Amino acid sequence: AATSYPNNVTPSNLLYFWVCPSLTYQIAFPRTPAIRWNRVAGLLARFSACVAIATVLVVQTIVPTLRSAALHKESDLLAADTFLPLLRLALPNTYLWLLVFYAFFHVFLNLCAELTRFGDRVFYKDWWNASSVDSYWRLWNLPVHYWMVRHLYYPCMRAGFSRNASTVLVFLVSAVLH
Repeated sequence: AATSYPNNVTPSNLLYFWVCPSLTYQIAFPRTPAIRWNRVAGLLARFSACVAIATVLVVQTIVPTLRSAALHKESDLLAADTFLPLLRLALPNTYLWLLVFYAFFHVFLNLCAELTRFGDRVFYKDWWNASSVDSYWRLWNLPVHYWMVRHLYYPCMRAGFSRNASTVLVFLVSAVLH
């Protein structure tokens, strides 16, 4: 039997909320029956691989390019000589961004979910197929999206704000917090 608020806010309940991969508190979270330790091992291996690949990417491509750009900046060379090394960062930075996204939103959050037996494992949807900026922002980070909707958008709507004004406010708060 579920205990109702405020009796359900115990130290263990609060600790669970802090470590489960959710930003939105609820009385009862969906739970899996047991921790799958082989899945934990696989997620730890993937996370370690992500850290190793990111380290190699930063050390082998990004840092030398930034050092080169800094040396060109100190000399009296043309702006193009400064711009080209920075342009060379486009591909490694894209790979690094995608790798960090995968490491955090897929591997780390699933690891936290598995260790806490958290049942809701949808942390992002297919943002890469988004046909508008609006759908991209809703799909790429679902924990933050759900928090913003629950704690900003719906309260604004209940307070009499228009749908557009509520959306703009949520976007501005998200921009400031990011």
